[in-house]
Amino acid sequence: MKYNLNIKNKKAFFDYELLNKYKFIAGIVLLGSEVKSIKQNKVSINNSYCKLINNNIYVYDMYISNSSFGENFDSKRIKKILLKKKEIYKIKKKINEFKFNIIPTKILLNNRGYIKLIFFLAKSKKKYDKRQLIKIKDIEREKKKLINN
Repeated sequence: MKYNLNIKNKKAFFDYELLNKYKFIAGIVLLGSEVKSIKQNKVSINNSYCKLINNNIYVYDMYISNSSFGENFDSKRIKKILLKKKEIYKIKKKINEFKFNIIPTKILLNNRGYIKLIFFLAKSKKKYDKRQLIKIKDIEREKKKLINN
C-alpha cells in the first residue's frame, strides 16, 4: 500500500529563516498506533520545535491524533529524534555558537517505508522582517493581477 504523506510546517517558513546549509533528515521514535495515525495524515507539526537535552534531540508539540484503532496515547508526547552522535555534536556546536533554533519542517516516508523528519537549524525572524516579506508578496500579487488583466 502506498502512502502519500504531505505534512509540512508552513509556519516555520514565515517565522524563521531556515538555513539550507544545516538541513537534517532523521528518524523519530514512535509507537505503533502513532505510525498508523501519521500514515493517515492525522498529524500536525505547525507549532512544533526541537530541543537538545543531554546530547539527545527531542520534538515538542508535534500533535498526532489518536487513530480509530489501536491503543490510545498522549497526542503531544515528546518524541526522540534518532541521529548519530557526530551529527548531534555538530548541531550542538552550531546552537551554542550562533544561537540557532531547531525547527521541524516536514514529515516524509522514505523508500524503505520509514517515517523521517526533516528539520533545519534556523534563526528567528524579527517582526520587521515578517512585515517586509508580506509587503513583497503583496507587490508580487498586484503585479500578477495587472499582467493578467
